[in-house]
Amino acid sequence: MIKYVLTVVLSGLLISCGSINKDPDYSWIIPSVDFDRRDFPVSIKLPAELEIEDRKPVLKEVSGDELLSVVCQLKIYEGAEISWVVEGLTKAGEERSYQLSFSSVKGEDTPMKTEKNDSTLIISKGPNQILHYRHSDLPAPEGTTYLYDRSGFIHPLYSPSGETLTWVQPPDHIHHMGLWNPWTKVSWKGNHTDFWNLASGLGTVRYKDVISTVSGPVFAEIHVLHDHIAFVPGKTPNPDDNEECKDVIVMEEEWIIRVWNIEDGYLLDFTSLIRNVLDESISLDAYRYGGGIGYRASEKWNKDNSAILTSEGKIRKDGDATRARWCMMYGDLEGISTAVLFMSDTENFDYPQPMRIWPENSNGVGHQFFEFTPIREKAWILEPGKTYSQNYRIWVKEGDLDSTSAEQQWLQYIEGMDQNISYLSR
Repeated sequence: MIKYVLTVVLSGLLISCGSINKDPDYSWIIPSVDFDRRDFPVSIKLPAELEIEDRKPVLKEVSGDELLSVVCQLKIYEGAEISWVVEGLTKAGEERSYQLSFSSVKGEDTPMKTEKNDSTLIISKGPNQILHYRHSDLPAPEGTTYLYDRSGFIHPLYSPSGETLTWVQPPDHIHHMGLWNPWTKVSWKGNHTDFWNLASGLGTVRYKDVISTVSGPVFAEIHVLHDHIAFVPGKTPNPDDNEECKDVIVMEEEWIIRVWNIEDGYLLDFTSLIRNVLDESISLDAYRYGGGIGYRASEKWNKDNSAILTSEGKIRKDGDATRARWCMMYGDLEGISTAVLFMSDTENFDYPQPMRIWPENSNGVGHQFFEFTPIREKAWILEPGKTYSQNYRIWVKEGDLDSTSAEQQWLQYIEGMDQNISYLSR
């Protein structure tokens, strides 16, 4: 497979760009590629020796003899990073040039915001909420076992017009939690744990802490920590029976959820960093469910008003257990054509990853479920003390989405990851 590698050319201090600006702090050329791009995000780590202090970034695009102001965002975390969206159409073969300076000017407005309440972290764009991340336990539905209590997932995820795209604790699969990613069969030190099927009483995933939150003009971000907890020897539905059961933290996981401010819907970058905290290896055993990124779609979608298409041309009836670069779910929601495009990074385990796609007769009405399942065909061994990453991007938009546009968006995503200098680099 051809990989389109974006090499951002960085010029050092006091380098001029023609006669337009004699002394920008830095200049970049984003080189051309052989496909069209539109509204694609860029994140670049700045040199460690740069002293920013209280200065604000001022980014300009060089367009002929003009300098055009560009909205940008500075993030300071394990170094400095500058981000912006390369707006509009960038045609195949076209370069884009930028200059960065620092001054004491007032910063930009912050339409992309994060806020926290007693139960959730919320990312919004202006007055419109985009997603809720649940940091407190969502109680089990009445009449079911407390084992279904769960935190550390995304719900609701909204469409641009405000329709809910996710479903939590549906009656047919109470353990389904909107947008989430627990592992199903995990072997460690002679134990076998299931973090997916909560009613088994073998384990769960819990929110632990907020590492950071970011608001700004270009993106909003939440960075949180989860514990993957095994119940040993296992819990029963009766809490009084579990006095001898121990909670054992088997893995830690960081989620980095970044939502970009673009015109056509929104882009959600999903990064999972999992760490084996034991002193022996862990096996994420092969199974048709588990890990990756899972999505239980709105109860309003069924076999009659929604569909699936993968990068390999597979649809719902033949897509399950196949592999793909991307998969889109689309259909009608209250009279509006809506699409959710899932894209996988080429560096993910067992890429291109197998998928779990529910058949058209699921639950008798054809409810939708999708998952990139990295361990569907082979186990993933996690060595003690090591951290492993999984990266995905989700494009949520309204209006028609065809395979050409989906492929373009995936190429833009991979191109950005191939910079190897974005905030996702570890």
